[in-house]
Amino acid sequence: MSANLSQTSEPKMNCIPRSFDVNAIENFYTCTIITKNGMENVFNHFLPRDGDIYVATYPKSGTTWTISILEHLVKKVCEKGISLGFCTEIFCPWLDMAASTENWHSIFSKFEGATSPRFFKSHASVGLIKQPARIIQCLRHPLDTFVSAWHHVRGKEVFDYNGSWYHFFSKVALEGKFECGDWFDYHEEFLKASKEGEIEALFLRYEDMKKDNAISAIHELAKFIGVESYDAEEISRATNFTKMKEKSNQGHIEKDGNLSDVLVSQEVGDKNTPSKAHIRKGIIGDWKNYLSDSELNLWRNYVQIKKETCPHVIDFFSLEDLLC
Repeated sequence: MSANLSQTSEPKMNCIPRSFDVNAIENFYTCTIITKNGMENVFNHFLPRDGDIYVATYPKSGTTWTISILEHLVKKVCEKGISLGFCTEIFCPWLDMAASTENWHSIFSKFEGATSPRFFKSHASVGLIKQPARIIQCLRHPLDTFVSAWHHVRGKEVFDYNGSWYHFFSKVALEGKFECGDWFDYHEEFLKASKEGEIEALFLRYEDMKKDNAISAIHELAKFIGVESYDAEEISRATNFTKMKEKSNQGHIEKDGNLSDVLVSQEVGDKNTPSKAHIRKGIIGDWKNYLSDSELNLWRNYVQIKKETCPHVIDFFSLEDLLC
Protein backbone atom coordinates (compact mmCIF):
# COMPACT_ATOMS: atom_id res chain seq x y z
CA MET A 1 0.00 0.00 0.00
CA SER A 2 2.76 2.47 0.93
CA ALA A 3 4.58 1.88 -2.35
CA ASN A 4 1.43 2.67 -4.29
CA LEU A 5 0.88 5.80 -2.21
CA SER A 6 4.40 7.06 -2.84
CA GLN A 7 3.96 6.59 -6.57
CA THR A 8 0.68 8.51 -6.73
CA SER A 9 0.94 12.26 -7.22
CA GLU A 10 -1.46 14.71 -5.64
CA PRO A 11 -4.12 16.53 -7.67
CA LYS A 12 -2.66 19.42 -9.63
CA MET A 13 -3.39 22.61 -7.68
CA ASN A 14 -2.15 26.13 -7.12
CA CYS A 15 -1.12 27.07 -3.59
CA ILE A 16 -1.68 30.74 -2.74
CA PRO A 17 -1.87 33.01 0.34
CA ARG A 18 -5.10 32.37 2.26
CA SER A 19 -5.91 36.05 2.76
CA PHE A 20 -5.12 39.50 1.36
CA ASP A 21 -2.89 40.17 4.37
CA VAL A 22 0.70 40.75 3.25
CA ASN A 23 1.90 38.27 5.87
CA ALA A 24 -0.65 35.56 5.01
CA ILE A 25 0.65 32.02 4.94
CA GLU A 26 0.58 30.30 1.53
CA ASN A 27 -1.48 27.22 2.33
CA PHE A 28 -4.71 27.82 0.43
CA TYR A 29 -5.23 25.43 -2.48
CA THR A 30 -7.12 26.30 -5.65
CA CYS A 31 -7.67 24.48 -8.91
CA THR A 32 -5.24 25.64 -11.58
CA ILE A 33 -7.79 27.92 -13.25
CA ILE A 34 -7.64 30.14 -10.13
CA THR A 35 -4.28 31.87 -9.83
CA LYS A 36 -2.37 33.98 -7.35
CA ASN A 37 -2.30 36.77 -9.94
CA GLY A 38 -6.06 36.47 -10.29
CA MET A 39 -6.60 36.95 -6.56
CA GLU A 40 -4.20 39.91 -6.67
CA ASN A 41 -6.41 41.34 -9.42
CA VAL A 42 -9.37 41.04 -7.07
CA PHE A 43 -7.48 42.79 -4.27
CA ASN A 44 -6.02 45.56 -6.39
CA HIS A 45 -8.69 46.21 -9.02
CA PHE A 46 -12.10 44.77 -8.14
CA LEU A 47 -14.46 47.41 -6.75
CA PRO A 48 -16.75 45.88 -4.11
CA ARG A 49 -20.16 47.34 -3.48
CA ASP A 50 -22.56 47.38 -0.55
CA GLY A 51 -25.05 44.62 -1.20
CA ASP A 52 -22.70 42.28 -3.12
CA ILE A 53 -23.69 38.70 -2.37
CA TYR A 54 -21.32 35.74 -2.58
CA VAL A 55 -22.16 32.06 -2.63
CA ALA A 56 -18.87 31.08 -1.00
CA THR A 57 -18.48 27.38 -0.35
CA TYR A 58 -16.05 24.55 0.09
CA PRO A 59 -16.32 22.59 -3.20
CA LYS A 60 -18.84 19.75 -3.43
CA SER A 61 -20.99 21.10 -0.61
CA GLY A 62 -24.12 22.08 -2.50
CA THR A 63 -22.84 25.13 -4.38
CA THR A 64 -24.67 24.47 -7.66
CA TRP A 65 -27.91 23.61 -5.85
CA THR A 66 -27.79 26.80 -3.78
CA ILE A 67 -27.11 28.96 -6.84
CA SER A 68 -29.94 27.26 -8.71
CA ILE A 69 -32.37 28.20 -5.93
CA LEU A 70 -31.14 31.80 -6.09
CA GLU A 71 -31.61 31.80 -9.88
CA HIS A 72 -35.26 30.98 -9.37
CA LEU A 73 -35.73 33.52 -6.59
CA VAL A 74 -34.40 36.36 -8.74
CA LYS A 75 -35.94 34.89 -11.92
CA LYS A 76 -32.69 34.54 -13.85
CA VAL A 77 -32.86 30.84 -14.69
CA CYS A 78 -30.75 29.41 -17.50
CA GLU A 79 -32.93 28.00 -20.26
CA LYS A 80 -30.75 24.91 -20.73
CA GLY A 81 -27.94 23.29 -18.81
CA ILE A 82 -26.42 24.27 -15.50
CA SER A 83 -24.16 27.17 -14.69
CA LEU A 84 -20.86 26.56 -12.92
CA GLY A 85 -20.04 30.26 -13.00
CA PHE A 86 -17.76 30.03 -16.04
CA CYS A 87 -19.79 32.43 -18.18
CA THR A 88 -19.72 36.03 -16.94
CA GLU A 89 -22.81 36.93 -18.96
CA ILE A 90 -25.21 34.97 -16.77
CA PHE A 91 -26.26 34.92 -13.13
CA CYS A 92 -23.66 34.43 -10.39
CA PRO A 93 -20.33 34.33 -12.26
CA TRP A 94 -17.27 32.82 -10.55
CA LEU A 95 -15.35 35.97 -9.60
CA ASP A 96 -12.04 34.25 -8.79
CA MET A 97 -12.02 32.50 -12.15
CA ALA A 98 -12.92 35.66 -14.07
CA ALA A 99 -10.10 37.49 -12.27
CA SER A 100 -7.66 34.79 -13.39
CA THR A 101 -8.36 35.17 -17.12
CA GLU A 102 -6.44 37.31 -19.59
CA ASN A 103 -9.39 39.65 -20.15
CA TRP A 104 -10.07 40.22 -16.45
CA HIS A 105 -9.95 44.01 -16.89
CA SER A 106 -12.85 44.13 -19.34
CA ILE A 107 -14.82 41.65 -17.22
CA PHE A 108 -14.33 43.82 -14.14
CA SER A 109 -15.55 46.82 -16.11
CA LYS A 110 -18.67 44.88 -17.03
CA PHE A 111 -19.21 43.93 -13.38
CA GLU A 112 -18.98 47.61 -12.43
CA GLY A 113 -21.88 48.34 -14.78
CA ALA A 114 -24.11 45.63 -13.30
CA THR A 115 -27.10 46.59 -11.18
CA SER A 116 -27.21 45.77 -7.48
CA PRO A 117 -27.34 43.37 -5.86
CA ARG A 118 -24.55 41.59 -7.68
CA PHE A 119 -24.15 37.85 -7.11
CA PHE A 120 -20.84 36.02 -7.32
CA LYS A 121 -19.75 32.44 -6.90
CA SER A 122 -16.54 31.82 -4.98
CA HIS A 123 -14.54 29.08 -3.30
CA ALA A 124 -12.22 31.67 -1.74
CA SER A 125 -11.37 31.74 1.92
CA VAL A 126 -13.04 34.45 3.99
CA GLY A 127 -9.78 36.38 3.86
CA LEU A 128 -9.85 36.41 0.06
CA ILE A 129 -13.35 37.86 -0.28
CA LYS A 130 -13.13 41.61 -0.67
CA GLN A 131 -15.41 43.46 1.70
CA PRO A 132 -18.10 44.67 1.86
CA ALA A 133 -19.79 41.41 1.01
CA ARG A 134 -22.77 39.40 2.21
CA ILE A 135 -22.02 35.69 2.20
CA ILE A 136 -24.17 32.62 1.67
CA GLN A 137 -22.50 29.36 2.60
CA CYS A 138 -23.84 25.82 2.35
CA LEU A 139 -22.01 23.34 4.59
CA ARG A 140 -22.09 19.59 4.07
CA HIS A 141 -20.89 16.74 6.25
CA PRO A 142 -17.16 16.46 5.51
CA LEU A 143 -17.10 12.75 4.76
CA ASP A 144 -19.80 13.05 2.10
CA THR A 145 -17.97 16.14 0.83
CA PHE A 146 -14.75 14.14 0.48
CA VAL A 147 -16.49 11.30 -1.35
CA SER A 148 -17.91 13.75 -3.86
CA ALA A 149 -14.55 15.54 -4.00
CA TRP A 150 -12.72 12.33 -4.98
CA HIS A 151 -15.04 11.86 -7.96
CA HIS A 152 -14.58 15.56 -8.70
CA VAL A 153 -10.79 15.43 -8.94
CA ARG A 154 -10.75 12.10 -10.75
CA GLY A 155 -13.38 13.14 -13.28
CA LYS A 156 -11.99 16.54 -14.28
CA GLU A 157 -8.86 16.65 -16.43
CA VAL A 158 -7.70 19.94 -14.91
CA PHE A 159 -6.58 18.05 -11.78
CA ASP A 160 -4.53 15.42 -13.66
CA TYR A 161 -5.10 12.96 -10.81
CA ASN A 162 -5.50 9.18 -10.83
CA GLY A 163 -5.28 8.40 -7.12
CA SER A 164 -7.44 5.82 -5.37
CA TRP A 165 -10.12 6.72 -2.89
CA TYR A 166 -7.73 5.72 -0.08
CA HIS A 167 -4.94 7.93 -1.40
CA PHE A 168 -7.28 10.90 -1.80
CA PHE A 169 -8.80 10.51 1.65
CA SER A 170 -5.58 9.92 3.60
CA LYS A 171 -3.02 11.93 1.63
CA VAL A 172 -5.08 14.74 0.11
CA ALA A 173 -8.25 15.46 2.14
CA LEU A 174 -6.81 14.79 5.59
CA GLU A 175 -3.63 16.69 4.76
CA GLY A 176 -5.56 19.76 3.61
CA LYS A 177 -4.44 19.49 -0.01
CA PHE A 178 -7.82 19.49 -1.73
CA GLU A 179 -9.36 22.72 -3.06
CA CYS A 180 -9.72 25.30 -0.26
CA GLY A 181 -7.25 23.42 1.92
CA ASP A 182 -8.24 21.96 5.26
CA TRP A 183 -12.00 21.47 5.54
CA PHE A 184 -12.11 22.41 9.22
CA ASP A 185 -9.96 25.52 8.90
CA TYR A 186 -11.91 26.81 5.90
CA HIS A 187 -15.26 26.71 7.70
CA GLU A 188 -13.88 27.81 11.07
CA GLU A 189 -12.70 31.08 9.56
CA PHE A 190 -16.14 31.89 8.12
CA LEU A 191 -18.09 30.84 11.22
CA LYS A 192 -15.73 32.75 13.53
CA ALA A 193 -15.84 35.88 11.36
CA SER A 194 -19.63 35.77 11.38
CA LYS A 195 -19.91 35.29 15.13
CA GLU A 196 -17.51 38.17 15.75
CA GLY A 197 -19.50 40.45 13.43
CA GLU A 198 -16.78 40.75 10.79
CA ILE A 199 -19.05 39.45 8.00
CA GLU A 200 -22.78 39.18 7.37
CA ALA A 201 -23.48 35.57 6.48
CA LEU A 202 -26.23 33.00 6.04
CA PHE A 203 -25.15 29.43 6.78
CA LEU A 204 -27.18 26.58 5.36
CA ARG A 205 -26.70 22.89 6.04
CA TYR A 206 -26.91 20.52 3.08
CA GLU A 207 -28.46 17.74 5.17
CA ASP A 208 -31.25 20.04 6.37
CA MET A 209 -31.93 21.07 2.78
CA LYS A 210 -32.32 17.44 1.79
CA LYS A 211 -34.76 16.74 4.62
CA ASP A 212 -37.44 19.19 3.46
CA ASN A 213 -36.52 19.53 -0.22
CA ALA A 214 -34.92 22.89 0.60
CA ILE A 215 -38.21 24.59 1.54
CA SER A 216 -36.76 26.14 4.70
CA ALA A 217 -33.58 27.16 2.87
CA ILE A 218 -35.62 28.83 0.12
CA HIS A 219 -37.37 30.99 2.71
CA GLU A 220 -34.07 31.82 4.43
CA LEU A 221 -32.41 32.71 1.13
CA ALA A 222 -35.34 34.86 0.05
CA LYS A 223 -35.22 36.81 3.31
CA PHE A 224 -31.43 37.20 3.11
CA ILE A 225 -31.45 38.63 -0.43
CA GLY A 226 -34.64 40.66 0.03
CA VAL A 227 -37.05 38.79 -2.25
CA GLU A 228 -40.66 38.86 -1.06
CA SER A 229 -42.63 37.39 -3.97
CA TYR A 230 -41.87 33.73 -4.70
CA ASP A 231 -43.39 30.26 -4.64
CA ALA A 232 -41.25 28.06 -2.38
CA GLU A 233 -42.99 24.83 -3.40
CA GLU A 234 -42.50 25.57 -7.10
CA ILE A 235 -38.84 26.46 -6.61
CA SER A 236 -38.35 23.31 -4.54
CA ARG A 237 -39.74 21.16 -7.35
CA ALA A 238 -37.70 22.99 -9.98
CA THR A 239 -34.44 22.49 -8.09
CA ASN A 240 -34.83 18.98 -6.68
CA PHE A 241 -32.19 16.38 -7.51
CA THR A 242 -34.12 14.91 -10.44
CA LYS A 243 -34.53 18.31 -12.08
CA MET A 244 -30.92 19.27 -11.35
CA LYS A 245 -29.72 16.02 -12.89
CA GLU A 246 -31.89 16.58 -15.97
CA LYS A 247 -30.37 20.04 -16.46
CA SER A 248 -26.88 18.73 -15.80
CA ASN A 249 -27.38 16.09 -18.49
CA GLN A 250 -27.95 18.92 -20.96
CA GLY A 251 -24.41 20.10 -20.20
CA HIS A 252 -22.77 22.94 -18.32
CA ILE A 253 -22.45 26.46 -19.68
CA GLU A 254 -18.93 27.32 -20.78
CA LYS A 255 -17.26 30.75 -20.86
CA ASP A 256 -18.62 31.45 -24.34
CA GLY A 257 -22.19 30.62 -23.31
CA ASN A 258 -22.30 27.32 -25.19
CA LEU A 259 -23.13 23.99 -23.59
CA SER A 260 -20.45 21.37 -23.00
CA ASP A 261 -21.13 17.70 -22.25
CA VAL A 262 -17.66 17.00 -20.84
CA LEU A 263 -19.12 16.57 -17.33
CA VAL A 264 -22.19 14.63 -18.40
CA SER A 265 -22.38 10.99 -17.29
CA GLN A 266 -25.08 8.57 -16.20
CA GLU A 267 -22.57 6.63 -14.10
CA VAL A 268 -22.55 7.49 -10.40
CA GLY A 269 -19.41 5.48 -9.70
CA ASP A 270 -18.25 3.80 -6.51
CA LYS A 271 -15.07 3.66 -4.40
CA ASN A 272 -13.28 1.81 -7.19
CA THR A 273 -14.78 3.59 -10.19
CA PRO A 274 -14.82 7.40 -10.32
CA SER A 275 -17.59 9.30 -12.09
CA LYS A 276 -17.13 12.54 -14.02
CA ALA A 277 -20.77 13.62 -13.52
CA HIS A 278 -20.97 17.04 -11.89
CA ILE A 279 -24.41 16.25 -10.45
CA ARG A 280 -23.84 12.67 -9.32
CA LYS A 281 -25.88 11.23 -6.41
CA GLY A 282 -26.67 14.05 -3.98
CA ILE A 283 -27.43 11.76 -1.07
CA ILE A 284 -26.64 11.79 2.65
CA GLY A 285 -24.37 9.19 4.23
CA ASP A 286 -22.79 7.73 1.09
CA TRP A 287 -19.44 7.87 2.91
CA LYS A 288 -20.48 4.63 4.65
CA ASN A 289 -19.98 2.88 1.29
CA TYR A 290 -16.43 4.23 1.04
CA LEU A 291 -14.68 4.35 4.39
CA SER A 292 -13.13 1.19 5.80
CA ASP A 293 -12.85 0.72 9.56
CA SER A 294 -9.23 1.84 9.50
CA GLU A 295 -10.12 4.95 7.46
CA LEU A 296 -12.91 5.79 9.90
CA ASN A 297 -10.41 5.53 12.75
CA LEU A 298 -8.09 7.89 10.85
CA TRP A 299 -10.96 10.31 10.55
CA ARG A 300 -11.98 10.13 14.20
CA ASN A 301 -8.41 10.78 15.31
CA TYR A 302 -8.29 13.75 12.95
CA VAL A 303 -11.52 15.20 14.36
CA GLN A 304 -10.16 14.90 17.89
CA ILE A 305 -7.15 16.97 16.85
CA LYS A 306 -9.12 19.61 14.93
CA LYS A 307 -11.75 20.12 17.64
CA GLU A 308 -9.21 22.06 19.70
CA THR A 309 -8.65 24.73 17.03
CA CYS A 310 -12.06 24.75 15.34
CA PRO A 311 -14.69 25.18 18.08
CA HIS A 312 -17.18 26.99 15.82
CA VAL A 313 -17.26 24.04 13.42
CA ILE A 314 -17.85 21.68 16.33
CA ASP A 315 -20.72 23.85 17.52
CA PHE A 316 -22.27 24.00 14.06
CA PHE A 317 -22.20 20.24 13.38
CA SER A 318 -21.78 18.73 16.89
CA LEU A 319 -18.85 16.54 17.84
CA GLU A 320 -21.02 13.42 17.81
CA ASP A 321 -22.11 14.07 14.22
CA LEU A 322 -18.54 14.65 13.06
CA LEU A 323 -17.21 11.55 14.82
CA CYS A 324 -19.87 9.44 13.10
